[in-house]
Amino acid sequence: MKIECPNCKLTGQTSDLNIPPEGRYMDCPRCKTNFFVQKEKTANWAETMTDCPECGYSSYSAERFDICPQCGLVAKDYHEKQAHQPTPARKMDVPAEEPVSIDTERMRQELERLEREEMKKRQQRMESTAAPLLREEPLTEAKAVPAQVRFFGWGVVLLALVILAYGFWGLYGYVKITPAEAVTSQFEDPPTPFSLYLTHGLAPILMVMLGFYSLVAGSQFLRLHSWARKGVEAAAWLGVTFIVGRELASLVVSVRRASSDAAITYYLVEIAGFVLMTTLWAAPLIAAIWYVRKDVFKEEFGE
Repeated sequence: MKIECPNCKLTGQTSDLNIPPEGRYMDCPRCKTNFFVQKEKTANWAETMTDCPECGYSSYSAERFDICPQCGLVAKDYHEKQAHQPTPARKMDVPAEEPVSIDTERMRQELERLEREEMKKRQQRMESTAAPLLREEPLTEAKAVPAQVRFFGWGVVLLALVILAYGFWGLYGYVKITPAEAVTSQFEDPPTPFSLYLTHGLAPILMVMLGFYSLVAGSQFLRLHSWARKGVEAAAWLGVTFIVGRELASLVVSVRRASSDAAITYYLVEIAGFVLMTTLWAAPLIAAIWYVRKDVFKEEFGE
């Protein structure tokens, strides 16, 4: 049957014996696109065969194939070629009384020609057996991605895109802000460029880096690469670290801005806010780490 990549339109042929009845996923060798191949139903038995007339291959079962797995002969093309061959002319009856003349030299030349053609066909069959079935680039088989792996991987990819968007938006705000605009109180001095970078520029840069890493890990997770499960888990831990560090930095800034005679309740409220916000942001990532450590994921990634 003919196989075509839906992305780059790379085509090739493979035998029906390589495709199970329920279909299978394959990877395009050119653009690495993963697509599903459904087994086509043969129109009639004239397009299939059980024994190859060229190389002699046989399935030794009732299963028929449309392309010989050994020499690549297409059954449909072979039958059409046989059907279009001219019918040998019928010999006319020769009267018994007329003598029949035989040209022995011409017969010898014809036999030699037929022998040369037969030798040429045998050599071509031997070369085609060693050659790959697909004349272009062979399509490699891909392992089917389970539903829970696919859904979790797409969730990681979408979250990575959101982190990237927030990071680039923060970088845009950092480029536009001035030291005078960063002052939140009339009693504060304008920050230095380094202080402005620490308070407004460092977090967006870390978010962009985290988003890019999570995007790569999520995309490879969908392709069932061996390192991708640990890569997604590492991305989640990096997210937890970023959340804790950012909330801790906000707590330190709030404490430093407090007056010297601030009540103890002020500090308790700030600490409670730190714990609450850290828990709210980090809890989904902790749950994702617990979920991706299940045995079903480790089995899929060969761990």
